[in-house]
Amino acid sequence: MSRTGLGQFGVMPPTIVREPTRDSEDIQICPECGHPVVKSKGPQRIEKPDLVLVALAAAFDELVTFGWRCERHPYEIVMPMRVGGEDASAFVDGWTGVEIRFSDEHIRHVATPEREVTEHVE
Repeated sequence: MSRTGLGQFGVMPPTIVREPTRDSEDIQICPECGHPVVKSKGPQRIEKPDLVLVALAAAFDELVTFGWRCERHPYEIVMPMRVGGEDASAFVDGWTGVEIRFSDEHIRHVATPEREVTEHVE
């Protein structure tokens, strides 16, 4: 957590959620600054996610997803890997798809661990 700005008071702003982007050489880059983010691939956390399903939106202050992150900004930017739907059939076992509103206002399914959804909704 940042020790400057609101971070020094323990306030975390919402994470900027952007569509994954590749450059002309097919390298994963940050859509905000163009910096390569390949090495950041893995589990990511989205603070204050804009989840579409009301029951989930009320339950999550933070969502675990899988994708990339750019840390070159004074705010968090996460680029979640998209999945085909709720079953996350193209992803590994133990993950499910949830609908989230990205910064461009489009709604897409992203992967999150099934246990996270089960723990928060029950």
